[in-house]
Amino acid sequence: MADILCRWRNPSPQTVCELVSILPHKSMSSNDFRLEMDEDFFRTPYQLACQLGLYFEDKDKDSYTPRFEHDIAESEATSYLEMWIHRYYVPNPYTKSLRTLDHPIYLIEALVKKLEEHGGSYNLKASLDEIFSDEMGNLDIVRNTINKYSQIITVDNDNTAKLNNNYKIIMKQIYNRNDKKAFFDNFSISDMEVSNLSKQIIYYGAPGTGKSHEIKTRIKAEKASHTRTTFHPDSDYSTFVGAYKPTMEKTGVISNGKEETKISYRFVPQSFMQAYIKAWKNYPSPQYLIIEEINRGNCAQIFGDLFQLLDRNGLGFSDYPIVADNDLSKFIKDELARDGASLNDAQKEDINNMYQGEYDNVVKEVLNGNLLLLPSNLYIYATMNTSDQSLFPIDSAFKRRWDWQYTPITQGIDHNGDSLKWKIEVNGEERDWWEFLQAINKKIGSTTDSEDKKLGYFFIKAQNGIIRAETFVAKVIFYLWNDVFKDYGFDDKIFLNEKGETLSFPCFYEDCELGKKVNEKRIAKFIDNVLETNKKESDIETVSQ
Repeated sequence: MADILCRWRNPSPQTVCELVSILPHKSMSSNDFRLEMDEDFFRTPYQLACQLGLYFEDKDKDSYTPRFEHDIAESEATSYLEMWIHRYYVPNPYTKSLRTLDHPIYLIEALVKKLEEHGGSYNLKASLDEIFSDEMGNLDIVRNTINKYSQIITVDNDNTAKLNNNYKIIMKQIYNRNDKKAFFDNFSISDMEVSNLSKQIIYYGAPGTGKSHEIKTRIKAEKASHTRTTFHPDSDYSTFVGAYKPTMEKTGVISNGKEETKISYRFVPQSFMQAYIKAWKNYPSPQYLIIEEINRGNCAQIFGDLFQLLDRNGLGFSDYPIVADNDLSKFIKDELARDGASLNDAQKEDINNMYQGEYDNVVKEVLNGNLLLLPSNLYIYATMNTSDQSLFPIDSAFKRRWDWQYTPITQGIDHNGDSLKWKIEVNGEERDWWEFLQAINKKIGSTTDSEDKKLGYFFIKAQNGIIRAETFVAKVIFYLWNDVFKDYGFDDKIFLNEKGETLSFPCFYEDCELGKKVNEKRIAKFIDNVLETNKKESDIETVSQ
């Protein structure tokens, strides 16, 4: 009996996230990798991790390469599995059976062909036995994986496999079954074709945790085009989508030696429409729409009927196209007619097939501006500071249409993956920024009973690794006094000066001949109070345990 997948666990988003979290996130020698990993990992978990393409180890070259260089959310793991299953082939370097086959076989492609031979429906076990000329084991794991992630095949309880209406063959290449690097490269996340990464993500967390940086890093790695906007209380549909605005237009009439102008009105696209047009013009190249501080605007008012477009089907297109108003329709038609969309006939046919029975030619309706429909290459990523007291809370219906990725508070790292060592320079001495951050966040958490008001590592900017006293007061102390502790009082010992008096915000400044300058002794006193209080509380906790 042969096994397509090992039996350690079902390939699931939770399992992928767990494996990614325990694997080192940067390349290293094979020897260092094995020293870092627990011995139990190499008994069974490693086989599934390798079959999932989560890392590649070349013992001959003494190298280890991870798939992901960061922990991932379940939404990203799901997208990865939807790509992976279409590119998974057997036998491969991590399947110990099926030695009689001359060439590896793409699982999904071969199964699609077998089902086509039987009119679109056939028993799963019989299909696999015939495809691989052997009796297949672990059928329950294979069935679950195909059902959850293939998006084109459904297997019912009696193991009857059926082709879905939108099925298509994706995999065509043949690889050497024993080539580990080819197997690893086969699952490259840089060009996922089916479902790709999550189409809509809101990165949320405390201020300064690197939410915008995470998006920027992804876009830079993909060398993708992007459009950026920031929501605020005055944002509305017209500032997000576009509106007619007056412009000066030359008339061609010369008067007194000058060409006359007149006021005319034209549609001026804003961030959403700019990204939308770019996505269709450059399909299937990725196009990102980045929304900073999404919870500071009234999302219902800003998105309007575009809200419905956020429902995406399994291939990443809007489930429910909407009718464009006259202004948008004319603008879209003119834009796409002038430069044209980059869709070839095969792509048009694939998209039209998704909406068969609803529209005769949905692509034509979209390119003519009659319908609005988000293409699969348009990604909408947003950031949200949990510390903001939003004037417009996001409702549950809107939340459902996004994947949410929490950005935790961690010590910052540089482009080489090494920990940053930022220092606060005050009163002629340096104090560790990360040590202070951990201590003050602990105090914020115990005072507010919430994670929302805590500070991330990048809450403040350092110059050459140094945070100046003036910047520390203007950014950190101002935030602590005005946004965190003002509703809870300043009775804690961390707010006392050397005389036992309460430190008010103005006392961090002192008069001088040139005006006001920061009082570095009081800044140092506050920082030391925070660090000393944290140490005492930690010592008490240790003793009590």
